[in-house]
Amino acid sequence: MFFGFTHGEAITSFYDGDYEQLLLDGGFNSGSSAYFSAGINAWKNLRDGKYTFPPFAQKDSNTHVVNAALSPLHSCVGNYIVSIRTKPFLLLAGISGTGKSRIVREFAFKSCPKYLQDKDGTTPGNYCMIEVKPNWHDSTELLGYYSRLGKGGYQFTKFVKFLVKAKMFPEVPFFVCMDEMNLAPVEQYFAEILSILETRKHPKNMETGKVDMTVVKTGTIIDARYFRELSEMPDAKNAQTGQPYLCSLTDRDIYLKLFGIETESDIDKEVGARTDLSTEGLTLPDNVVIIGTVNMDDTTHQFSRKVIDRAMTIEMNGGNLRNMFGGSKNLEYLPEAEQKEWQNAFTRQYVTADEVLEAHPDVAEELIKKLPAQLEEINKALKGTPFEVSYRVLNELTIMTGVMLDEGKELGEAIAQSVNNILLMKILPRIEGDAEMFALSKEKGYENRLEWLKAIAPEINDPADDAEPEGEETDEQAESVKERQQTAKEKIQEMIDRLDNQEFTRFWP
Repeated sequence: MFFGFTHGEAITSFYDGDYEQLLLDGGFNSGSSAYFSAGINAWKNLRDGKYTFPPFAQKDSNTHVVNAALSPLHSCVGNYIVSIRTKPFLLLAGISGTGKSRIVREFAFKSCPKYLQDKDGTTPGNYCMIEVKPNWHDSTELLGYYSRLGKGGYQFTKFVKFLVKAKMFPEVPFFVCMDEMNLAPVEQYFAEILSILETRKHPKNMETGKVDMTVVKTGTIIDARYFRELSEMPDAKNAQTGQPYLCSLTDRDIYLKLFGIETESDIDKEVGARTDLSTEGLTLPDNVVIIGTVNMDDTTHQFSRKVIDRAMTIEMNGGNLRNMFGGSKNLEYLPEAEQKEWQNAFTRQYVTADEVLEAHPDVAEELIKKLPAQLEEINKALKGTPFEVSYRVLNELTIMTGVMLDEGKELGEAIAQSVNNILLMKILPRIEGDAEMFALSKEKGYENRLEWLKAIAPEINDPADDAEPEGEETDEQAESVKERQQTAKEKIQEMIDRLDNQEFTRFWP
């Protein structure tokens, strides 16, 4: 289908509707004709202005973002992209073997430029897997530590080196996969990163005094003095103090030294000439996306509400098993034009709700009125429990709504989709308890708090449910169309059923 869409103009020009001949010429199975036809019809509809695809953020030379058409290749991962553009920390939860870590690699493959690609096509240069160990009880395994043994100095970890590398290529998204993230207590080994994520902000330009919307800064992860030590010349010491002399190292010099390489020609000169690492220290680069994979079983640790509150949680519990076949092609590098498209898709614009209001002044008053009202209704249903939400969730609900508006959605649809997502990604994962926890007095009108919450959750209509198939549809096609992400209403009903059956319920399977 995608081939038919992307090559619709050429196909209609040279084959004039004789798609069977095209398939034979290309060595394809002639039974694929229906899929080619669907793609070509989609191209014709787009050409004739019958529909457009929603936009995603793309950098512009004068402003922080402009809108551009979202290609159909993103449609299958829309929720992931929206979540990443809301906050660069995701949790992928679900049963083992559903492709949680694989999708992180897929994002890296699709957005990896040629100069970061490995020769054998196995590990993109913008991808790093961190294998979490059960004995991690502090951040030393992740962030490193200072040692006085041997030559001494700061012991830089794979994670820290990867962040330094990301600073050298700010236009490319870099993906960290925290594999089996909850094998160890997340609050202990990941505490500094959880705090740093909340310090993200657009800084002021020192020359103009205006907020620079193209840059996001955070607090310091690794102190600058440890990077300055890399510039020490131990054989040349000050005769009076005995201290070694320091040579001036740029960020590029530090990157080369950490990775033990002699040169790197693809680093932008202006970026490489900076001295941020030795003067300010290492901050969390805005082009880094941290994605943790999560299994909930007797070998793993529960997530506290403060961790869930700082992440976007997406549940992955598998789907149509037939869809596995052909998936290996997703772990391949793309042509440059498609790489750029994927790189732009992950660009983040907003850090605060106020920035959304400034970007959408025509609907700012409605956002100020409607979004808090939505969360207040949810808090009414959760009143008296430890599951109520506050400012952080409202801020991210507003940002997600802004992202939806940037994609061309109408205000009502953007709010409904965002509330649905925030329920699924931030509120429901916090909820667990027995029947007593969710009990309500009869005058409330609902059997329990979950029933009340279900009534509040927005109705989300899947376009695929309303689509009329062209021609006859096979069972496999029908199953594939029906496959979609659960809505908040459906998830709450699942939790209600579990409560009825077991007298206890929670979000996690």
